[in-house]
Amino acid sequence: MSFLKNLFSKKNDRKIEPTQYSEGDIFYTTINDKYYLYKILVIETAYGGYHVMTFDPLDHKPTISDIQTLKVFAYHSPFDKKAFRDGTILTNLKVKSQELIGYHEYLRRTNSPEQYLPIANNYYQAALKLTDDKKHEEAIESYSKAIDLCPQFFEAIDNRAFCKMDLGLWADAIKDFELSLSANPNSLLAEFSIGECYFKMNEFQIARQHFQKAHEIDPNHDAPIIFLEKLKEQSN
Repeated sequence: MSFLKNLFSKKNDRKIEPTQYSEGDIFYTTINDKYYLYKILVIETAYGGYHVMTFDPLDHKPTISDIQTLKVFAYHSPFDKKAFRDGTILTNLKVKSQELIGYHEYLRRTNSPEQYLPIANNYYQAALKLTDDKKHEEAIESYSKAIDLCPQFFEAIDNRAFCKMDLGLWADAIKDFELSLSANPNSLLAEFSIGECYFKMNEFQIARQHFQKAHEIDPNHDAPIIFLEKLKEQSN
C-alpha cells in the first residue's frame, strides 16, 4: 500500500466524535430544511442522558440574535445522549431558574421527596456560598431554583428576601417574606423583616404593625422592642 493510499485509508476509518454538550448549551439540529433548537438544562449522569428545553423550529439557520425571540415549545424533555450526536452548538447561556420549571415538575412526578430534596439543598448550598461572596443577584437565582423545586423551603425564601434587601429591593423582599409566612406561619424572622422593609421605605405606620406582631410572637426578643422604640422617638 502506497503512503498516500495508507493516509486516505486512515482518514476514512477515523471515527467522528459526537458533539459534547455542557449545561446551558443552546444548539440546533436540521431535519428537512427545518432548524430545531434546544437548550441543555441538566446532564443526567445516572443514565447518560440530557434534560432539555425545546424551542419552536426555525425556517432559517439560527443566529445569536434569534435567541432573544425564541419561543418555548416544551420546558422539559428527557433524551438519551445519542439523540443529538450531530447537533451544532450556537452558544452557552446560564440556566435560569424559570427555565427549570418543567424539569422540577418532572422530578416531583417521577421521584420521592427523599430523592429530589437533596437537589433542592444543593441549590441552597450554592446560594449560601454566593451570598457569602456578595453575589446577591446570582444567589437569588440559586435560591429561586431551590424554591421552585421545593415551594415550602422557607429558609431559602427568607434568604432570597435578605438578598433583595441587600440590593435595596424592599417591595420584592416583602413579597418573599409574605411567601415565607405562608409556608412557616408566625415566623418572628419574616414578620420582623417585613416591618424593617417598610421602615426602610419610610412607611412607619405599616412598619409598626409588623414590629408589634413580631413582638407578640416573641415578647422577649430585643429586635422588635428596639424598632418600636425608634418609631416612638420619631413620633415625638
